[in-house]
Amino acid sequence: MYQQLRNLSDKELISRARKLKDREAEGVLLERYSHLLVAVCLPSFRNNPGTNPQTLFPSLLQRLSNSLKTQTIQKANEWIHQTIKSYFANPEKQVPYYPSRDARDQLHTENRVEKAATNTIEKQALIAQVQKALSGLSTEDRFLVEQFYLENQTFTGLAAQKGYTTEKVRQLLKKAKSRLAMQLTNQTYVR
Repeated sequence: MYQQLRNLSDKELISRARKLKDREAEGVLLERYSHLLVAVCLPSFRNNPGTNPQTLFPSLLQRLSNSLKTQTIQKANEWIHQTIKSYFANPEKQVPYYPSRDARDQLHTENRVEKAATNTIEKQALIAQVQKALSGLSTEDRFLVEQFYLENQTFTGLAAQKGYTTEKVRQLLKKAKSRLAMQLTNQTYVR
């Protein structure tokens, strides 16, 4: 069973831990991020020489276990980092985790795309929104996005067309994709 749980995604492990009260799934999730837990705690050991790892880690794990059952978690690494940060800020107070705006926006967009796969009206609305966002990009950004994602051009092909290096095309495309995402996000908030 343990090996099967290790193959599940974070989302599935969180769901099992919450809905089925599966302690083993919770253990697999916390083990997966144990390196992050230690890495985030290391500076505190250096800054506070009196901090005892034998008491710190069990109380942190208990806090993570409690919050796993009650809070909405989009990204496990953000949740763990925020929980540890709030613990060191005020160890007596239980501060709930709130996902960042970027994480919530990304989840919202992912859900819209998933819903559009089975809902024709949502699909048409999403297509119109993407076309509008594309028209808001500069000519260069629109060209790169359309060629790479719609025409299936490679980085090498785009680099040859534009006279750039492959790395420069990769960087430009990353920036263009970020600008497109920003356009989509802004359209969502304007509605």
